[in-house]
Amino acid sequence: MLIAHMSDLHLGYSQFNLEEREEDVYETFIEAIEISIKEAVRLVVIAGDIFHTPRPNGRATFKLAEGLKRLREKQIPAAFVLGEHDISRLRDVPFAHVFSSLGLARRLRLDEPMVVDGLAVFGANKERRSNIDSLVAQLQQADKIAKRHGGKRMLVLHQGLSDFNKFAGEMNSTDIPAGFDYYAMGHYHDHIEKRFEHLGGPLVYPGSIDLTPSEGIKEVEKGFALVDMSGEEASVNWIPLHRRPQFKAAIDYDKIAKGIESIVGKAAILGKKPVVKVEIAGKNIDSRVIAANLVRLNDACLHYVWQPLEQDQPTQVYDERPADLDAELLRLSKEALGSEELASFAIHDLLAPAAAGEAGEALEIVWEAFRRRAGP
Repeated sequence: MLIAHMSDLHLGYSQFNLEEREEDVYETFIEAIEISIKEAVRLVVIAGDIFHTPRPNGRATFKLAEGLKRLREKQIPAAFVLGEHDISRLRDVPFAHVFSSLGLARRLRLDEPMVVDGLAVFGANKERRSNIDSLVAQLQQADKIAKRHGGKRMLVLHQGLSDFNKFAGEMNSTDIPAGFDYYAMGHYHDHIEKRFEHLGGPLVYPGSIDLTPSEGIKEVEKGFALVDMSGEEASVNWIPLHRRPQFKAAIDYDKIAKGIESIVGKAAILGKKPVVKVEIAGKNIDSRVIAANLVRLNDACLHYVWQPLEQDQPTQVYDERPADLDAELLRLSKEALGSEELASFAIHDLLAPAAAGEAGEALEIVWEAFRRRAGP
């Protein structure tokens, strides 16, 4: 029995606010769906952060529907849990639940498994660090239910484990029950596979399907996992996906023309115009000289930023916006508001309608948040 395990789709995210980068994410998602169909999987599991914001745009909604409909046409069920990007701070009904209501995907639970060809699949939505004790108690109850099931068992979570990142983790691997044959994780955007002695099977983060705001510009593979559950132990085959190339290029300021020519040559042989970060090393760097040479990248690259590596000078990225716009906005909001929760509410819930000029919707969101906070 073959399962497709993907996570952190972030549908609707557009790196550098570029429409082409938003379309890249959709193309990568549909590619993962088509590979899953070709490999004749019996189930597709999405381990959270389906959308980039709790209020996704129309294209993101349409592309998810397109992928789920393709699976239904092939009689392949889909299941999901929610990540923090899917959950509104207003405690509104998560948008992804619409697809569960329409029968295009199943929302996973801990108290009642989804059973496909003898495989019992349990799952839980993302929980904050402050609510982890409650989640651990629910996981213990799910473990008892799972042990009554005679076949294979899978657990789907969107949580960070401190075993891999002590700063980003909300829980430890020892908080997870041992009675499962495969642990389908989401949240970390890097591909991670680990077999813990105290767990019943492999624990896998397939990683995001494309670069996300916290990752910047880098040359890295992205993909998803195909999991064979038919053997004694679950076997994992990680599948890389085709993506728009991104890379860093280090060049010498004294040989800048030759360095730019090298980047243009590399870009010319790629299938898509790349996103490039140019690091320029030297002394007495003149930004006017840099700009005059970088103009040659306008036709060769979809987007580029440059960074001077000048001796004894502080590092600074020269661009119209930070390379990690979302993270910078969140940082500045946290500084201004003095609260991570309020900053997350401002960026994830309020920013989109405010930026679109939808004052009525923005005011409604603020009023609803105030009403819920004030109580009856």
